[in-house]
Amino acid sequence: MKTSMRKKNGWYWLCLLILLAAACKKECTYMISGTWEDADGRIVYLKKAVGDKQYVSLDSAMVQNGSFKMSGLLEQIDKRILTIGNKEEEILLDAVPITVKVTKMVDENGNKLDSDEVEITGSPEQEVLKEANSLIMGKAFLDLGSMFALVEVKDDSVKLDSVYKATQQLKQALDDKIKHFIDSCNNRMAITYVIGDFVAKNYPFEEVERYYDNLTPEVKASYPGQLLAENMKALREINVGGIAPDIDLATPAGGHLKLSSLRGKYVLLDFWASWCGPCLAEVPNVKAIYEEYKDKGFEIYGVSLDEDAEAWKNAIEKHGLTWLHVSSLKGWECPVAKRYNVTGIPKMYLLDKEGRIIAMDLRGEALKEKVSSLFNE
Repeated sequence: MKTSMRKKNGWYWLCLLILLAAACKKECTYMISGTWEDADGRIVYLKKAVGDKQYVSLDSAMVQNGSFKMSGLLEQIDKRILTIGNKEEEILLDAVPITVKVTKMVDENGNKLDSDEVEITGSPEQEVLKEANSLIMGKAFLDLGSMFALVEVKDDSVKLDSVYKATQQLKQALDDKIKHFIDSCNNRMAITYVIGDFVAKNYPFEEVERYYDNLTPEVKASYPGQLLAENMKALREINVGGIAPDIDLATPAGGHLKLSSLRGKYVLLDFWASWCGPCLAEVPNVKAIYEEYKDKGFEIYGVSLDEDAEAWKNAIEKHGLTWLHVSSLKGWECPVAKRYNVTGIPKMYLLDKEGRIIAMDLRGEALKEKVSSLFNE
């Protein structure tokens, strides 16, 4: 009986959200209300992301007598940010009223702390974002913890192997949990942001496509679904089969060099930095490949994520990196790195003579064999 009731409730919410999505094409409103303990005079802000870590305020409400309320015209169902003190909470702004409860956290003795705890309820979409953020944070902590664990035992080959296997098992278990969660939410508009903002940056593009294909027609037709479809067009360009977007950045000598100027050659597009240990560890292999094929129509176009010009130039000279180099000297804020969705380095793309991406993320022997195959076909 309970299972049947949950299914009925699930269908009720799905039908309601579909109707709301259709209604919002005309006109509807959002409603956000809540309570904030010991916060009279403080302000809650509703914001929209307009760029990387950039926001514009859409609405606000002052806390009076422990409560606040805001409402307005809802042009389209979309993800927004609620700023409550020093906390920023993601919500899917839809026509279902959203309720916020902000309370003081307490220590083991029941004493109130300065930190606040935020609880958001509304349509099932809010629960999807909440669970997704919990899983994403869990993955970030696991990745960081795994890195520290491996560093601790790096000088003991037996322990290193054991720790590596253990961390891989934990990562696989969490990946499976994330996969199951996304598959179970294919009828929720909020999951499109999880696919576009998280999956696209951490998993192969094939998985992004699979998750998108599994979305219900109603979700695909929604505004969030259409946004995801547009994002996927851009992602296809930076994956195997796409024509690599052009790059035009400064060289160490002060000039500019376009990636497209290398058409007619096979090109290894290499994102790296002077401070990146794994990048420098790959240098001997890359140098050997370059020396063997540079006179046969092979070139390397290195994009540095350095911010210090001298450190960049010194690394090129110190390690004998005799190929082509460019940089915006903006570190992780490099617009090219963002366009190519670079979230970790080294990041490598192998391009054919027409600038089409034919391989990604190859290193060591795999990279050597792939480049060799291009000249021995």
